[in-house]
Amino acid sequence: MGILRVMMLSTDLQRGGLPLRLVKLARCLRSFDVEPIVGCLAPRGPLNDLLESSGIETFACNAAGPFDVRCFGRFAEHARRIDPDLIHSSLFHANLVARLLGRIDRPRPILTSTVTIEIERRWHRWIEAITSNLSDLHVANSQAVGRHVVADLGFSSDRLLVIPNGLDLSEVDSVETPSRHDYGIEDKCPLIVWAGRMDPVKNLETFVEIIAGVYCNVQVRALLLGDGPELPKIRTIVKNKNLEKVIHFAGWSENVTGWLKAADLLLFPSWTEGSPNVVLEAMACRCPVVAARIAACEELIASGRSGILCSPGDVEGFVRSVFTMLADAEMRRSYADVAHQRVTARHSIQDVVVQWRAAYDRLMSAM
Repeated sequence: MGILRVMMLSTDLQRGGLPLRLVKLARCLRSFDVEPIVGCLAPRGPLNDLLESSGIETFACNAAGPFDVRCFGRFAEHARRIDPDLIHSSLFHANLVARLLGRIDRPRPILTSTVTIEIERRWHRWIEAITSNLSDLHVANSQAVGRHVVADLGFSSDRLLVIPNGLDLSEVDSVETPSRHDYGIEDKCPLIVWAGRMDPVKNLETFVEIIAGVYCNVQVRALLLGDGPELPKIRTIVKNKNLEKVIHFAGWSENVTGWLKAADLLLFPSWTEGSPNVVLEAMACRCPVVAARIAACEELIASGRSGILCSPGDVEGFVRSVFTMLADAEMRRSYADVAHQRVTARHSIQDVVVQWRAAYDRLMSAM
């Protein structure tokens, strides 16, 4: 078999969890006789430029919003022009378009994927359920997400595959630790970090409540790395609680890994996740984790061995756990070592890319 042309479709190519993972996957796949062509339903994003600088072709369908159906026709035009051997889509809108129009010019396999457990938009779940049989194979990034897509979205278990998120561990090791002084944070102050897209499911109001509770007894500092629709609301809450000198907003950062190395722990109280990349990155950086006791985090962290898990809304429980972790350096080292061993064993990007290439081969051999 020659070079396999794979059209990889995301809802957008903004800097965020899934799109960034897609960039890393596309780059690595070229070493496995795959020619990736990466695109999005939205207008061009910064990751289009990043991919093209690596020599990877990209495209954009210029959707003006989530209900702009004109992007369907634009995607069809790109599919005819590119003529891929296989289409690999990720996220709800991209999955829907790939299923409905991925075979508009000729038969080809359609691989779709889910990376989170949907709790906000029930209509997403309904549409996924009625179109699921149009996917030849569906990939989940954790066992928790796999159970969700079978039980709640109606996918057939015999067409479901679980492939974990991958990390370039050598890249993680090479990242330098930034200076806390860039944000006026003294070395003696314990530093708590959070990173991600600021959506309602990230439960950042609870994050602020936890930091407020910890600060009553420990001169802690917190750094929020990210952006998103919840940012103005969280800024207002921080201001109203007089925590502006305690909680720092760093915006989107190119160096999340470095800040995880600089931190004393990652605090992650999300209501739902699929397989949170920042938790994996913290584990790879030996940054201790205090996270929500949700299925995706339970799959990554053995509470009491490689981190601490708390009920998502239990502010007092989180505060106690953060106190416990910050007060015991030996516990932090022990938990971090166990977490690092786990992420090394299961989430190396090289091993993950092999699994994706095997999934492609499985689909192509069935044609």
